[in-house]
Parts: sequence; C-alpha cells; structure tokens
Amino acid sequence: MAITVIKKSQMVKKEKKVFEPSPYQKAIYDWMLNGIGNAVVNAVAGSGKSTTIKNALELLPTNQTKCLLAFNNPIVKALRADVDHLPNVTVNTLHAHGFSAMKGKQVDKDKYLKKINMDIDYGYIKPTVELTYEQFGEYKQNIQKLVDLYRNYMCKSINDLLDVAIKYQINLFDNELEIAQNIVNWGVDNSKTIDFGDMIYLPVIYNSNIEQYDWILIDEVQDLNTAQKELFLMSVKKGGRWIGVGDPSQSIYGFAGADIESFNILKNQPNTIELPLSVCYRCGSSIVDYAKSIVPQIEARENAPSGIVDENALLADIKDNDLVLCRNTAPLVSLCIKYIANKVKAYVKGRDVGLNLINMIKNTTTKKIPNRRMVEVIEKLEIEQNKLATKIARKLHCSETEARENSLYQALDDKVRAIEVVSQGLQWSDQAIEKINSIFADDNGEGICLSTIHKAKGLEADSCFIICRDKMYNKRSMKIPWMAVQENNLAYVAYTRGKNKLGFIIDFDPDNDRD
Repeated sequence: MAITVIKKSQMVKKEKKVFEPSPYQKAIYDWMLNGIGNAVVNAVAGSGKSTTIKNALELLPTNQTKCLLAFNNPIVKALRADVDHLPNVTVNTLHAHGFSAMKGKQVDKDKYLKKINMDIDYGYIKPTVELTYEQFGEYKQNIQKLVDLYRNYMCKSINDLLDVAIKYQINLFDNELEIAQNIVNWGVDNSKTIDFGDMIYLPVIYNSNIEQYDWILIDEVQDLNTAQKELFLMSVKKGGRWIGVGDPSQSIYGFAGADIESFNILKNQPNTIELPLSVCYRCGSSIVDYAKSIVPQIEARENAPSGIVDENALLADIKDNDLVLCRNTAPLVSLCIKYIANKVKAYVKGRDVGLNLINMIKNTTTKKIPNRRMVEVIEKLEIEQNKLATKIARKLHCSETEARENSLYQALDDKVRAIEVVSQGLQWSDQAIEKINSIFADDNGEGICLSTIHKAKGLEADSCFIICRDKMYNKRSMKIPWMAVQENNLAYVAYTRGKNKLGFIIDFDPDNDRD
C-alpha cells in the first residue's frame, strides 16, 4: 500500500512524496478501510505515531467528518498546518473541544479556589474537630486537591472520592470529602464561569450537545483521565468509529491525575481491538536494545544505524543542540549555570517551572519587605520543608528520615535546592528572580537543552545524556506498585530520547560542581 501525500507547499509544483507504510502501519490502515469498530494503537517511543495519524486522515473518505484530538496547543498548531488541505478535518485539544460546547462561558482558572476561600471566610467551610493552624492549611489543600480529583475521576459518591484519596495518599483530617463534593456540585450549578477542569467535566455532566464526528482520532491516550475519556467517547457519532494512539509504557503523569489504566480501559471498550506500532524509527539499534529491558516489544527499524550507549560519558562529550536529562530540576540548574559561566549557550526547558520557583521566592516576601535577602528566603523555605516532613511522618506513621524519601517531600526539596543553586553569589531575592528568568525557557532554539524527564516527553535530539543516574528512581515510590510502574516508565522515556547516542554522565556531581 502506497500513500501519496501532497503537502500544501508542494501543490504549485505538483510534486508528490510517496509514503510507504511499515507492516504495522499497513495493518492499521487496512483495519480503518476494511475493518469495523474501534482500535487502540500501542505505539512504542519513536514509532511515528503522529505520521501514522496524519496519513490515516488521507485514507478516510472526504465526505466523512474527522476530529483529531491532540495533547496541547503547540501540537495542535503543527498538525493543523499538515492537514489543513484535507476537507472535513478538525484538529483540537480536548479542552478546546469541550469548551466549544459551552457557549458564553467566562474562564476563571481560580474559580474553585475563590469559592473555597470565600466559604472559609464566611464560616461555611470549617472542620468539626479542632485543628492547629498548620493542620488547617493542609485541610484546605486537601479540599482543593479533592475538587480536582472528583472531576478527573468522574466520582459519583463520597465512597468513590474516598477510593481516590486513598490512592493518592491524601491525609484526611475530617470532612474534606463532603466539602469537596459540595464544592463540585456548586460548580455544576454555577457554570457561567468555568475553569480548565470544567471544560472537560461539565460537558460530560450536562451531556452537552457537543459536536460529534464520524471519526475521532486521539493521541496520548495513556495520559487521559476518566473525564477526558468520557468526553472523547461521547464525541463519536452513532455508528462512528474512533482510534486512540498511545504508549502505556510512557504513562508518567499518574501523580497529576491521569488514569494509569486509561490505555487498558479503552482497549476493553466494546468492539475495540488493540493494534501494535512496535518499530522505533528514532533510535539506533543499540539504544533500542537498551530500552528493551523495560519494553521488550520495541523494535529497531530495518537497517537502523547501531547508535551508541555510553555508560561512561563525560561532560566534554555534550555539544550544542544536545539534550541533557535528569529526574530533578536542581542538578539541571547547577549544570546550566556552569555552562553559562563558561559562555556555553544552554537553557533549562520549562518556563512554567521557572515561574513556580519565582512564586516560591515571592511567597517568602511581603508588601513591606518585597525584596528579601536570599539567606532569609532559603531559611524560610527550609522551615516549610521541615513542616512537610513532619506532616508526612504523621500521616504515614513513619520516621522523618523515611518521610524525606516521600515523593512529595522530594519534589519540594528539588525546588528549594534549585533556588539555592540559582542564588549562589546573589544577595537579594529580586536578583535570583532575574536569574531564573534568564535560565528557564520553553525553547530558545539554540544551545544545550537541559530538561527534567517529565518535561522531555515528546522531545528528541541526536544525542541525549542523563545526569545523576543514581537519582533516576524515587525509592519510596518503588514500594507502591502503581507508582513503581510509573518510575520504570520514566526511565523508558529518558532512554528513548536520543537518536544516535545515549550517554550516562559520570563526571558531574551537582553538590561539588557549583562555581
């Protein structure tokens, strides 16, 4: 089967580029044209799933309506440019798709936080048992988390929400479950203003007249939460079909509310089959062989170059446009500063990460003291760390030493250490904020890109290096089955970013390499 793809830029010259699908892709296209029902495609890292989806649209009848749902706005923008010559094709994010069914709504990302704060001020939200000031702060945070999780998991009862709270190890003090359910019900009744979670949840709850299509093609299905799955399924016309593409071994957002069973749940939908997309076109064969330790079914492409896996790579091996990965942010910041000091172009991916660090610094200041000494900032942040360790120890009935291995504590510690690294040699908080703004970027297009593994999903480079290999896995998470799976998935994502080289850096210690 040969597919003729005519790009818009080629139409004037009438040039054609012939795409020859792999046997796995051919099986998918044959099913689309001659099969029935729905399918989930198990697509390994670098398997060309975006190409597979785009070319699938070329095959479908032009009179059928198709909707391609992608993970985020940059991906949507790129896909629209590739398929805008095709009739009856809509490309959207799930949030935009849900929002399209909610005419006249105003967006307020803090809708529920404002409601919670107001109800606390008026005494409508209060515990029935006495809590310390510190406990009340955690009590309020619990309510905020549960409001989001209630909607993500499409809970229908207090017991449903309790199961979710247990899964996420939320330490309940009193009546947070009931209050969270009441807040969500308020949000359903007061929907003139909506937040991003409402864009998914409310169309499902209302059973809105959402636009439906003959075909729904959706990417990254391993990262969908329950509400997102229901929204896309209700967008399929009666008699229509859908195809979901994803990689259960790249499911790494369980901590953020994604349903780690999403892929399997969709696979078990009625009239649904699973199809493989097992050839990795990105990585050299030696890198693919290395990834097989986690995902045995991944295959190297025919005649793939060998590539290199270097267990003893050095900092000197890293060149311009290479990708450097780490589990944590602080070592990346330390290395980035080292590069900048040596006049090597480098940046840490994730402007939102930088903004989070900035907000942490600003939260230690006041209107009277808007610019604080960094020594004081770090002291205040470390006090918060100690409080969190005490909370975790009390919640999990463990020692504070064990509590400091908890993923929540580790995440906060990573951010505090990153701020500490940034502030080396600086006296004031505004100087640290300025430096953070200069280091973090979404993509400045040049230099060495340093990224956490979570942020690197979807990225690739000719050479990829991993620093602080000993910190790849969170020890405590490995003791909890569903989290342990996510930890292994994270390593798999890291191993499959490099096309020709995967290197593990052995001569960088962030604790001893600060300039």
